[in-house]
Amino acid sequence: MFYLRDDVPVSIGHAVDDAMAAHLVGNVKFSVMTWTYDIIDMVEDDLVTSARNSMLFFDACPSAFGGLTAFDLKNLRFGESYIPNVLNTCKRLKRLCLYNCDSGDCITLPVEHSHLSELSIVHCSLERVMLNWIPQLTRMVFEGWLQFQDPPFIGHAPLLEAVSLTNLSLSYHKKVKLSDFLSGSSIRYLKLRFRSKKIWVQPECPTQCLASVFRLRFLNIVDLLEGYDLT
Repeated sequence: MFYLRDDVPVSIGHAVDDAMAAHLVGNVKFSVMTWTYDIIDMVEDDLVTSARNSMLFFDACPSAFGGLTAFDLKNLRFGESYIPNVLNTCKRLKRLCLYNCDSGDCITLPVEHSHLSELSIVHCSLERVMLNWIPQLTRMVFEGWLQFQDPPFIGHAPLLEAVSLTNLSLSYHKKVKLSDFLSGSSIRYLKLRFRSKKIWVQPECPTQCLASVFRLRFLNIVDLLEGYDLT
């Protein structure tokens, strides 16, 4: 874990390059932190500056990123192509975490990777997340989406078994239709967390969504207020 300040990240990246070339390490994780940690302390210029420093680090150390197995990115405003470029370069990546990241404008984020097994997207202003092709993905966390946004589209993710969805739902948020979200998936463990009184799951008759949830084995409902239900 390190901060995006001065030349420290590049020095770390070059050290990782050398260690990997000498076969001294097998798994590498980068947790890239900004100097300001709390979301409420961040301003737009901070997000842009952090993203620029992150891209300089990324461009300066391609070998280190090529061997990366876990990558945490926090408080960044990146260009539309940044995450796809990261996924394309980090061939060995198994875990990716995005926290409070956006592109300034709401964009659709396509995710395609042959080895990624864990994906966490928390408080990111993205129009849509498209899990187009992630054959090794097994676990996903998605927390805090926009009012006009649906949970991620699940394309080719045949091994995806565990999904956690959390949202602070306001009056203008769309409700999630679980039968559509789960349709065709292999999800066995589903966690739904509610951060307000508003239920963001669309009520459905059990028989209507039976075909979509027949693989589901565990449903964990968290912070649902007393007197509220999903029917």
